[in-house]
Amino acid sequence: MRKIAFICFPDFQSLDLIGPMEVFSGLNQEGKKKYELSILSEFGGNVTGSSGLGIQTIALQNLKGYDSLIIVGGKGAKKASQNSTLISYIQKESKNVTRLVSICTGCFVLAAAGLLDGKKATTHWQKLKQLQTIYPKIKVDDNAIYVNDGDTYTSAGVSAGIDLTLSLIADDYGKALSRDVAKELVIYYHRPGGQKQFSNYLKMQSIENVKLQKACAYICNNPQEELTILKLASISNMSPRNFSRKFTQELQLTPGKYVEETRLEKAKLLLEQNQLPLSKIATEVGISSSDVLCRLFKKHFSVSTSEYKKHFYGG
Repeated sequence: MRKIAFICFPDFQSLDLIGPMEVFSGLNQEGKKKYELSILSEFGGNVTGSSGLGIQTIALQNLKGYDSLIIVGGKGAKKASQNSTLISYIQKESKNVTRLVSICTGCFVLAAAGLLDGKKATTHWQKLKQLQTIYPKIKVDDNAIYVNDGDTYTSAGVSAGIDLTLSLIADDYGKALSRDVAKELVIYYHRPGGQKQFSNYLKMQSIENVKLQKACAYICNNPQEELTILKLASISNMSPRNFSRKFTQELQLTPGKYVEETRLEKAKLLLEQNQLPLSKIATEVGISSSDVLCRLFKKHFSVSTSEYKKHFYGG
C-alpha cells in the first residue's frame, strides 16, 4: 500500500483535491486497499476551499514512509507560495517522499520552494506566462496536460490533475488497473493532445475590451468567412493599426493566429459530431482544404484528426 499526502490551504480549488482522491480511491476496494490518503494543512482542522467546501485536515507532519506529496492549487496558491512555514516544510519533507506532485497552480508552491528549478513543468494555461516570468529557471511546457521530470510531476488546470493521477496509478500498478479506474469513473484513460485544445474560447470570455469582445464573437460565429484585419477592425469600430495592436496586447495573440485557432477549435467540435467528411469540415471553418486542416490540426493539438475522432467513435 502506498501512502499519499495532500497539502491544501485556505481558498484551495476543491476539484484539485477531490478529483485525484477519487481516482486513487478507485483502487481501494474492500480488502484490497492500495492507497492510504492523508490531507494536511499548516494548522490542521477544517480548511475551506474557494467554493465554500470545507475539508477536515491534519497538521503538517513527518512524511517518512510516504510515497507522494501532492500540492493542490486554487486561488489561495499565491498566498501559500509566500508562506515561509509551508515552504520550509515542503523543502524538508521533499527528501522523505518518492514523488513530488502539483495540481494546477499548486505548481507555484513547488516553484517557490525551489523544487522545480531546471526541470520541465506546466500549470493552468492562464498562468503559464506568469510562471515563466517569476521562475525563469523552470522549463515551462505550454501545451502538456501533465509533465513528469524525474521525481517531479506537474499538471495543467484543474481536471488535468485527474489525468496525472491516472498516470501515477499506471506507474504504481500498471496500465490495466489505471484503465479500469478510468472506465469506472467514465473518464479518458489518456486524453488526446495538449491543453491548447481547451483554451481559445475561454480566452474570449476573459476579454475586458468590449470592442475586442465583439470582434472575437464575430470570429467564433463566422469562421468560414474571410476574416481580414480590415474587416475585423471595422466590426470593432477601430482603425486597423489600433485594432491589431490592442488585440495582440490583450490576448497575447495576433488576430490572424486567433482566427486560425478558432477555426481549428470549430473543426474539433465538428469532428466530435462525426457527421461531415474532412473536406466539408474544412470548408465549414474557412480552411482551404482537408490536407491543410489535417496539418494545422496536428500542429496545434498534437494529435491527428483521425486519432482525435477515434477517441469518440473508435475510428
